[in-house]
Amino acid sequence: MKVVIFGASGYGGAELIRSILVHPFFELTGASANSNVGSTIGELYPHLGFSEVSQIEFVSNEDLITMVNRGGVEVAFMAMPNGQAIQVVPKIIDSLRLVVDLSADFRLKDPTLYDRYYNFSHTELSLLDEAVYGLVELNRGSISSARLIASPGCYVTAVTLALFPLLDLGVVTNDGIVADALSGISGAGRGANVANLFSEIDSSSFAYGIGTHRHRPEIAQNIGTDLLFMPQVVPMVRGILAKTYAQFNPQWLEAVGINGVDDTPSAMQVGEIISGAMKEFYSASPFVDIRRSGSSPMTKSVLGTNRAEISYFYDGTTNKVLAISAIDNLVKGAAGQAIQSANVALGFDEELGLSKVSLIP
Repeated sequence: MKVVIFGASGYGGAELIRSILVHPFFELTGASANSNVGSTIGELYPHLGFSEVSQIEFVSNEDLITMVNRGGVEVAFMAMPNGQAIQVVPKIIDSLRLVVDLSADFRLKDPTLYDRYYNFSHTELSLLDEAVYGLVELNRGSISSARLIASPGCYVTAVTLALFPLLDLGVVTNDGIVADALSGISGAGRGANVANLFSEIDSSSFAYGIGTHRHRPEIAQNIGTDLLFMPQVVPMVRGILAKTYAQFNPQWLEAVGINGVDDTPSAMQVGEIISGAMKEFYSASPFVDIRRSGSSPMTKSVLGTNRAEISYFYDGTTNKVLAISAIDNLVKGAAGQAIQSANVALGFDEELGLSKVSLIP
């Protein structure tokens, strides 16, 4: 299948190209990057200079739209800044088999939230209604027949994968849920910014978007309830470690057949029981790895992969369930997830073009 990428000059674009290169059924035939028109992929990305796509020249968005509408292209990935995909997708979607948008333009089903969190008014309400949310682990059935996929945000992926099954199965209540997440600086994108300079971020960490982060309503949409969300930047290049805290529901133990004084499990056993339930929940999800209770995931363990590592703990003193998840924000949190959902929509094995093996050290 001939594939194009709109907005291919950022980190997400580079990751898309890397996966497409090893995908047996995708062929990259065009890429746009308005700020790098005329440059080749090999020039902008030296690590891809060896490949067969190295001589593809970046064109403008308008030129790539023209190319798509001439016919022959089947899949378009949108790796553009928020607010730009809604200007392009209506012009190309009828010429394609599939569009996968990595931005936020089609994620939030309530159009009024775009004015508040993304500073633009959503003008493509029919496409917003049509778009299928691209978190494969929770939405595989709908994705399999999608024409337009809205790929989830990076923080959202890490938090939702950890929290959704807890709420869905009734393991925790929806009262007072807290999620705090640590992200590498690549989550801020490739553009120049003083806060992203090495001298600013090295040996430093800070919280941002306090109470206002745009991923909060997306998480709430996924899990069906609001929460307190606190994102933080830490001095690493890529990766997210998300920690979520929720109130344990003791009635869940009775629902799974554990009750009575003689059967009361210890806190460690409760953690193991929860972990077992989560492992069963994700048994058909090849990119989710539930670790044993008491073992924390590490961002290094998922570096460069499309895997999510998650572990669950029960704290008997506070009656809280702690879920910890780790993903690579540029792969499972962005480009890899987009490839995964495209695979499902196109009837391919969802693992094609994606790695489970991390880079250590």
